[in-house]
Amino acid sequence: MSEHKVIACPVCGLPLLASGKNWRCDNGHSYDEARQGYLNLLVAQHKKSKAPGDTMDMVDARQRLLDSQLYRPISDSLNQWILDWAMNKEAQPDNPLQIADVGCGEGYYTQRLQQMLEDYQQPHNLYGADISKDAVKRAAKRSPAIDWLVATGGKLPFLEHSLDLITCLFTNLMPEGFQRVLKPGGQIVLLNTGGHHLYELRELIYDEVKINPFDPRPGMAEHGFECQGEQVIKYPVNLTSNQQIMDLLSMTPHRWKVRNDLLAELQQMEQLKVTIDVVMHHFQSTR
Repeated sequence: MSEHKVIACPVCGLPLLASGKNWRCDNGHSYDEARQGYLNLLVAQHKKSKAPGDTMDMVDARQRLLDSQLYRPISDSLNQWILDWAMNKEAQPDNPLQIADVGCGEGYYTQRLQQMLEDYQQPHNLYGADISKDAVKRAAKRSPAIDWLVATGGKLPFLEHSLDLITCLFTNLMPEGFQRVLKPGGQIVLLNTGGHHLYELRELIYDEVKINPFDPRPGMAEHGFECQGEQVIKYPVNLTSNQQIMDLLSMTPHRWKVRNDLLAELQQMEQLKVTIDVVMHHFQSTR
C-alpha cells in the first residue's frame, strides 16, 4: 500500500496511517492488515448481519463467469471513459487521482481499471471496497497495487472530500455517503442493468418479463449530482456450458426466484444465448 492515501478510521474519521501491516489513527484506533493483503474496516456497528454481502459460493460463480471475459466489453467501456477523464485531470505523482470502486466484489472490474491506469501512466491510488469479506479476500489476490477494504457503502472509510472519482457497478446506491467523501466537482460512474438485460434467462424464470430499467438520475439529483452523460452497452453472448449458465444465475438476484422444477431443467442445459444490456451514467457533484 503506497503513499498519499486517503483512508479514514471508520470509528472517528481521522486519517489512518500505516506502520508495516498495522493501520492506526491519532485516537488510537488500530486495524491490522490481513495476510491476504486487505484491510477490514467494517466495524460491528455498521453490520446488519454476521457475514453481510456475497457468500463464497457467489464469489466463486462471479469470478468464474467474469474471468471468462463475457463481460469484458462493459469493463472496456468503463475504462475508456475513465481514461478520457483521467487524461484531462493531468494528475501528478505527488497528487495522484484518488479513485474508489464501491461494491467491488471479487475485483474483476477494479483490477482491469488498475491495469489500464498503469498502462497509460496515470498517477493514482485505487481502492476497492465491498461489504463482503469473502469477496474482498478473493479480490486481494488479483492485485497488490490496489487497496482492498472490507467496508460499507453507507459509511465509506475515506477522508471527507478526498476522492476524485467513485465507480459503483451493479450495487445499491448510497449517494448521501458519496457526497461526504467526494471532492467538490467529483465524479461518479454508475453501471446498472438495462431493460433487456438477460432477457432470455428471465423469460425462463418469470411468467411475465417486466421491462422497467432502474433510472438513477432522480435519486442522484436529490443528493446534488448532475448527470453528465449516458451510454448503453448492449450485445449478445453465448453461454456454452452448464457451468456458465449456473454461474450466471448465481450472480443475479433471479436465483432466488427459480422454481425447483425449473432449476432442475437449468441444471441440464448446456447452451443459452442471452442479451447483455447495461446502462452507464456519469454524474458530477454540484456541491
